Amino acid sequence: MTESVETFGPPSSQALQARVWASWKHLRDDPAIVTHGRALGLASPEVAPLSRQIAMAREMGAAACEHVPEADVAARCAALEAEGLKTDSFVDWRSGAETLTLARARLAVRPFAEDLTLGLVGPDTPAAIMAGLDAVTQACDMMLPLGPFMRGLERPAVCAYVAEPSGRIVGTSASVEMYHPASDWPGLCWWGMLSTHPDRRGEGIASRLGAIVLDEMNRRHGMTEFFTGIRTSNTPSEALCTQLGFGPSPYHVVIAIDPALMAGGRLTK
Repeated sequence: MTESVETFGPPSSQALQARVWASWKHLRDDPAIVTHGRALGLASPEVAPLSRQIAMAREMGAAACEHVPEADVAARCAALEAEGLKTDSFVDWRSGAETLTLARARLAVRPFAEDLTLGLVGPDTPAAIMAGLDAVTQACDMMLPLGPFMRGLERPAVCAYVAEPSGRIVGTSASVEMYHPASDWPGLCWWGMLSTHPDRRGEGIASRLGAIVLDEMNRRHGMTEFFTGIRTSNTPSEALCTQLGFGPSPYHVVIAIDPALMAGGRLTK
């Protein structure tokens, strides 16, 4: 009997997440493997040969490699593409010493509009709320990670959102501790998924939710180190992250995608 799991996104993304979940159950104790609930990946190029990323991409549809030095990105992408895979990459932006201070300062100004109610996802969050999160992230071309990760059942995590009186969710952000304790980066957390419904943009919703998530990850779980992936052309994300004390690291995230399983050629915005 196949175990069901809470998946999100269009059918291709849900199928990917189901495959990721099936593999994760066998790999969760491997320090070489990382995930925040979208795809599995390697913690760095040094933890396993390139062939392992290729095999994971072919098995699941996509697989990442974190901590790829900028000088090595082109060669790694070329090697993956020579195997018939598509590639995608993000610059690894890291939090700084002032990030939590800046996040808390952000919370002291410009509150949410009076019609919005803040919520935090947990183990018992109703399916209707999760469906609303799925809708707003898809509206922003992003993929909501697997339910067990957003609910904090697999790793320390926080997922915050705001809803209108009708119940419509119009913004969300999340963070998940991504690395195994025995890896070289214990406690390093993915942070991001800053999503705002198109008709509520310009109100500062994303930056406030992002700050809430950083604050809650620290207060609840003691986390102090965060990263997010940003495309080099995504100037708005760079500006928002700079305001919260993030800056580009020397590393990139390189994603290998099997076009036979993921025809779109990318995971998320």
